[in-house]
Amino acid sequence: MQILWAVSSVGKGHVIRDISIVEKLKKRSDIEIDWLAPDPAGVFLKERGYHVLEASAKLKGSGKVYHNIFKECKDVFNLTEYIKADTKLHQHDFEISESVWKGKKYDLLVGDEAFWLLSGFASNWGKKPAPFIFITDFIGTKTIKHHFSDRITTWINNLKFTYSHIGADLFVYIGYKEEIPDKRLGMFLPKGNQWAEKHCCFIKPIANFDPETIESKTELRKKLRLPLNSQIMIAQVGPEGQYKKRIGIIEKVFEQLRKEYPNTYFLMVCPEKGTKKWIHYHQYLDKLYRYFAASDFAIIQSGYGKIIELSALGIPFLAIPLDYHFEQEYIMKHRLKYYGTGKLLELRKHSPEKIASLAKEMMELHVQPIKVDNGCEMASIILNMKN
Repeated sequence: MQILWAVSSVGKGHVIRDISIVEKLKKRSDIEIDWLAPDPAGVFLKERGYHVLEASAKLKGSGKVYHNIFKECKDVFNLTEYIKADTKLHQHDFEISESVWKGKKYDLLVGDEAFWLLSGFASNWGKKPAPFIFITDFIGTKTIKHHFSDRITTWINNLKFTYSHIGADLFVYIGYKEEIPDKRLGMFLPKGNQWAEKHCCFIKPIANFDPETIESKTELRKKLRLPLNSQIMIAQVGPEGQYKKRIGIIEKVFEQLRKEYPNTYFLMVCPEKGTKKWIHYHQYLDKLYRYFAASDFAIIQSGYGKIIELSALGIPFLAIPLDYHFEQEYIMKHRLKYYGTGKLLELRKHSPEKIASLAKEMMELHVQPIKVDNGCEMASIILNMKN
């Protein structure tokens, strides 16, 4: 079975879940996958021995636009501006992709938020060479700043999105329909949850591990050389924008929590080492979910992958979005409200003292883990499409 797999390169969350699916496919079928993956997803895949097509470097949109915007901004990230810039490049990137499949026969195309392919097929820029499965974890866009230009752009994008299902042979939503906001995508447009119910196939959130096989806290702490009898709090700060500002704020939050919990072991995963000697800083921790499972509480950036990992493990947490990033702010807030596993808060609205107070409230809660899949559901859907 020959598959062309295109993945958005906005962060590594998409490609990590795709790898989980692919590994399950390999166990059940003889498959060969060509990856259309711009960096950093492409680099991530190459380092792990996957076949990334050279054409990936010619793609101008996806993560390249995302990272270029971050070069020019601080911690304010208007995702609407990214979508506006990325959409202008869809036709170029579709043509690059088309040159790939013209030279090789594929049995299936899979796009994990590869919106340039969805736009191309929906707009009839080219003929589909094989059935196309589109995967996503959010429906529609949302303006946060309410600037007039943003509102117009958002409405136009959502109008186009309501017809995007015609570009895919199967539209898959990773998650539960109840987590999708019960709000209209815009004036005269349908509600996001109703649109999804009509056009999507739903599968459970994907984690790159099986929560049932995770060892106990004690066993994990022994393996990871963490203190056995102390409370452990972990924080994760991504490399986007002025991450030093976020590191400084979380250090202040930890200082407040240290007053209440003096024997706590504080751990932070961040791009640069901070200034507090009592915080254990790491630039990278392999299989970070094991450290989450060994901890009692977490503060993370509001990215999809980390939220699913913590929610699957039942670890209480606070999620901090990039300011004005509508997916991390608006969509994730609805998702967490449904999951009941963590709480989202915006840094611009909360002082370190307030964040510490919310953290103490969260630590008192009993969190029920959500049900997740490790890629098997999506692998079954792909194999059924072949048959």
